[in-house]
Amino acid sequence: MLSTPTTALLLLSSAASLVRAQFDPNGPTQPGLPQGCVGSVPNLTQCTISNYYLGDMVDRCAPPLPHPVPGQQVYIKDPTNFCINLPNPDSIFLINNFYSWNKLPTIVQAEGFVQSYCMGSYLPPGSKPLPQFGIRSAHVLKNFTVPGQNYYQIHGFLDCDVLGVNCTQSAPGVYDDGGQYDDGPFINCGKEPYSGVDNSTLANPGMQHYVEMAGNGLFCMRVCEPGNLMAGRPCDLTQDTAGCEKFMKVQFTEGFTFEDLTTGQKSTATVSLPPRKTTTTTTTAGAAATASGSTGNAAVTASPSKSGSAQTGAFVGAVLVALAFAL
Repeated sequence: MLSTPTTALLLLSSAASLVRAQFDPNGPTQPGLPQGCVGSVPNLTQCTISNYYLGDMVDRCAPPLPHPVPGQQVYIKDPTNFCINLPNPDSIFLINNFYSWNKLPTIVQAEGFVQSYCMGSYLPPGSKPLPQFGIRSAHVLKNFTVPGQNYYQIHGFLDCDVLGVNCTQSAPGVYDDGGQYDDGPFINCGKEPYSGVDNSTLANPGMQHYVEMAGNGLFCMRVCEPGNLMAGRPCDLTQDTAGCEKFMKVQFTEGFTFEDLTTGQKSTATVSLPPRKTTTTTTTAGAAATASGSTGNAAVTASPSKSGSAQTGAFVGAVLVALAFAL
């Protein structure tokens, strides 16, 4: 997630209780990071002071190249072949602050500590299979209608119990379980700056950026061509508190569908799902073990459709200018 002043204010009270140093030379080390690092989340105090532009500041906890790092790569092909990022049950930070206390993190509490989970047979390096039945619906849109702004989009329902995510809200509509994962740069206070899109031939060739929103049992994500993280572009990072319906103009329905806006192609996948549980318990860590294990995907079949022919995040101007140069 790219931290913004609005986000910082909304999350200040909860963030204060979770503050832990990301770097301690004598502390634990998250696998894949430099010695003493458990994450590479920017210092929010410094971000506020510097107007969310860190300039030439070096991230001492940056993982070694290449980027995006294994285990944090997403992609979208169709409603049964994609990867999204979710809270990482192996994160030292999340273990110390949530799992060891028999609690589950919300999407927003896990910003900066993500693991990619995939539906379908292809797994990018370091990715894990989505727990079976963790995705309750998925609708994919391919939009290659504007040159230079091509993107894929997905949205649908999550089963938070199965995925081991806390999706409870303190009150209806309160933005305290929703969050955003993206590859916004570290110098612009991005929290997952070394995550990204798998742009191999098996995933999304030509795509570089992504923006993913989730919470309250919903998720949406776009993967975009280079240069589309700016305001008004398909992977606009400044909409971090807007939500899926407002930012991506989606409506949440059941089913698994695909639509190509260029060709007019539409298709539907038939996915066999068991009934949802009548009650939810998404605040304790019992489901985390399920989320970290390999449990496979629901059985799917695809069939073409006969109809196939044809809360707002604030971002100051200085940051947008800086981001333009950074990208």
